[in-house]
Amino acid sequence: MCYFLKESSRRRDGGANQDKLFGQIHNLINAQSSVLDVGCGTGRLAFALAHRCKSVVGIDVSQRNIDRANLTLHRRPENNISFQHSTIHGIMNEGQTHYDYAVLTYVIHEVNEKERVDLLKQIARVADKIIIGDYRIPKTKGVWGLLNDVIEFIAGVEHYKNYKSFMANGGIYHLANRAGLNITDEARNQSELNQIVVLSK
Repeated sequence: MCYFLKESSRRRDGGANQDKLFGQIHNLINAQSSVLDVGCGTGRLAFALAHRCKSVVGIDVSQRNIDRANLTLHRRPENNISFQHSTIHGIMNEGQTHYDYAVLTYVIHEVNEKERVDLLKQIARVADKIIIGDYRIPKTKGVWGLLNDVIEFIAGVEHYKNYKSFMANGGIYHLANRAGLNITDEARNQSELNQIVVLSK
């Protein structure tokens, strides 16, 4: 099964909001850890974590995104970063690599509702902890909440359907419970737009 992870959501929260999110994730990761960035897009998070982590592997189903990430890596060499055109199943099939953390930023809400729980269970098999940064539940009110709806709607019918089901069904907390994972840490009251949780078995 190939989980459909798009770059669009990784870029739309760009600028100061995305940098703040990445900074919070950076602070949740222990120094010299190994990290798998699931749905890495063009690699911004990987570069943000490079100097803290022993290794960062970014995977994405978009060859275009991986090509852009590798181009940036060529221009800004970091020996502990690599990018792969792969899915979580591709990583599992390698059979030998295990990570301290897997990170998903604005990815899980894009996955089809029927596949989200299975995706988290699969990731938990290759990583000790899972950090998820995604939309805050309950939904942000006012202009920002409306803007999020508009952006998700523009992304396409299937994308919007997945976003709406994620928001309606309790977001990250609901998924963690269904996947049998425990919330071991959380970045609280950091943003009106997103929330960050750390999950483990």
